[in-house]
Amino acid sequence: MLLLLLSCILSFAGHAKSAQKNKTFINFAVQYYPPFIIEHDREQGVLIDIFELFSAQYHYQAHYLVYPEKRSSIAIERGNVDVRMESEHWYRGTMQMCWSEPIYAVEDVFVTHKESGKFDINGLNERLFLGRFGYTYPQLELSFDNNLLQRKDYYSEFDILSVLAGGSDKALAFSIVGEPTLRWLQLKYPVFKSTISVHGVSDVAPLQLQFGRTQRAKKLCDDFNHFYADFKKTEQFKQILLKYGL
Repeated sequence: MLLLLLSCILSFAGHAKSAQKNKTFINFAVQYYPPFIIEHDREQGVLIDIFELFSAQYHYQAHYLVYPEKRSSIAIERGNVDVRMESEHWYRGTMQMCWSEPIYAVEDVFVTHKESGKFDINGLNERLFLGRFGYTYPQLELSFDNNLLQRKDYYSEFDILSVLAGGSDKALAFSIVGEPTLRWLQLKYPVFKSTISVHGVSDVAPLQLQFGRTQRAKKLCDDFNHFYADFKKTEQFKQILLKYGL
């Protein structure tokens, strides 16, 4: 009986080891951007849920590595990571990269403190912009380049909204955040709903996955796009969006 049990254990271990060998390990650079990638005890969010289903079907094993935005853009161009969240609309690199199909159209909105007074889109250069480190804001880049608009950077939308909600420089400060992110954070932190005003859409961009230039990353890109072409039509995809309030 003991020999039989030992044989079963060794057989199971052998199968598990074989299954691990058959998987391709890839590096996914994570930047927290709820509800698409959510900071938690384990990575989750719209993109992670979709990518995990894809990985299981195509025999990939993702290592989720937290990177600041600027470092992740450098890492993927150098081949240190295989995939990250990005948009062709936001990308300012010069290298030819492989992209996923658009996964969600993100509306960026102007936000201020509710007591900031009248918000004039033509008078932005008189204000103070609160942004995220390493983020590109296409509609404001010319003003940044010409030193016409003062900018302070923070590590997350939560940090930005906290500063706005706190009333610091409330007459001048404004930001641009993704509407899904704003809605997600307002549900979790009601103070953001009571103190933050929205002043219309500033831009719309397709949220995508960006893949690296290595052969492994190119195959990963092809596999993901093949998977997603059918998956986006499924009820399971709709349920993932609903799960995160989209």
